[in-house]
Amino acid sequence: MAKILVIDDEPGIRFAFEAMLSDLGHEALTADCAEQGLNVARAENPEIIFLDYNLPDRNGLTILPELLRLPAGPAVICMTAYGAMDIAITSMKDGAYEYLPKPLELDAVAELIERIVSSRKESDQVAPPATETIDGPVLVGNSSVMQEIFKLIGLLTTNTVTVLITGESGVGKELVARAIHTNGPRASRSFVAVNCGAIPKTLIESELFGHVRGAFTGADTSRTGRFEQAADGTLFLDEVAELDPAAQVKLLRVLQEQTFERVGGSEPLTSNARIIAATNRDLADMVRQGRFRQDLYYRLHMMTVHVPPLREHSSDIPLLAGHFLAQANQELDHTVQGIDKPAMERLTEYHWPGNVRQLQHQIRRAAVLCRDPYISLHHLHLEENAPCPGNGTTEEIEERLTATVHEYLKRALERPDNQGRIYHRLTGTITRTIIQEAVRLCRGNQVRASELLGISRSTLRKKLEK
Repeated sequence: MAKILVIDDEPGIRFAFEAMLSDLGHEALTADCAEQGLNVARAENPEIIFLDYNLPDRNGLTILPELLRLPAGPAVICMTAYGAMDIAITSMKDGAYEYLPKPLELDAVAELIERIVSSRKESDQVAPPATETIDGPVLVGNSSVMQEIFKLIGLLTTNTVTVLITGESGVGKELVARAIHTNGPRASRSFVAVNCGAIPKTLIESELFGHVRGAFTGADTSRTGRFEQAADGTLFLDEVAELDPAAQVKLLRVLQEQTFERVGGSEPLTSNARIIAATNRDLADMVRQGRFRQDLYYRLHMMTVHVPPLREHSSDIPLLAGHFLAQANQELDHTVQGIDKPAMERLTEYHWPGNVRQLQHQIRRAAVLCRDPYISLHHLHLEENAPCPGNGTTEEIEERLTATVHEYLKRALERPDNQGRIYHRLTGTITRTIIQEAVRLCRGNQVRASELLGISRSTLRKKLEK
């Protein structure tokens, strides 16, 4: 049960609130003007306050700051019959939990009250924000796959070999590159990042290697490129697969000879920068298709760090969410205390097509919207049918499945101990995956899942039991 104060000069609204709050099991307090509302609030310290804008003695927004300073830290919901934009903006900017236009929908009001009360039950909360000081982007994870990445980063900080980082978009490839740089002997030198896919192909060579004055139309002055800027530090080439053939040739030369020229120039310049490249593409497949130079691929592929998609280490999601919430609190000057269980379960079950970057944006968005002590399902916005990375046409997906089975069989041929059980192992894995994912996508609705798969419900139930 919660104490709920309604400050409104209309008797009909106060009566409707009293009846509804009594039915919901809450204690109703009422006041018909701003001054009386302040007195009742100071005496009773309610958890929730419904505050009308147009009160007889003064407008409600003038007492909003004092109401928010009450010991209970009440959730104040502003109400008005005017529907003016400036009132809504001012109330939310000044700290109101919600803004409701009149006439009120009592069912929606009841849901709002339930959400506020539930969010304030501290015993039901999990995942508080991280307590460490957030100085900048860092890699976070306790899962075995992330621990292996941390160990590999440690080994790579002891040398200056070229590194290729692979993984889907949003997994944190640049964070891996920065970790290698900041924990190595070049930490005091420059870290220069270039997104090769974001630069027009006509400008990429100038961007990387610089140009001399008059090299092309518009080149009024000479310009240093990213290799020169990196000097003895680290040059991070993100989306390296997007380089065109001419830029690939020049990059290969730098890696082989550590020399280059500016566009339009003839003076050889020396590069001592460590090269770390990253891609979300299959470079080996691009080599087979003739779209990426084989010799450059082998140069980049000297040491590879593969960063897995978030769905493959979902056990790290609570830790990551707490870390990102601490970041958001610090950046937004908020004090959100954590994430409740239903919301955390939703975060953990989601497939995260945008990976860690999407999770970070989701937590930041929720922190902006959250007026409660805890982030709840109400604050999340996760697309049910968001495409997984690499999605394409049905034919393209089937082609990838065929290629996977082909690779599995090819490896099995190399290991006699794996032979003889392949058919049952593959069909069992595929069947189990189909059944589990169908039920998951249908949110546990077995009737809907059986319709999706084109099998009877009894058959689905037997397969689930098996």
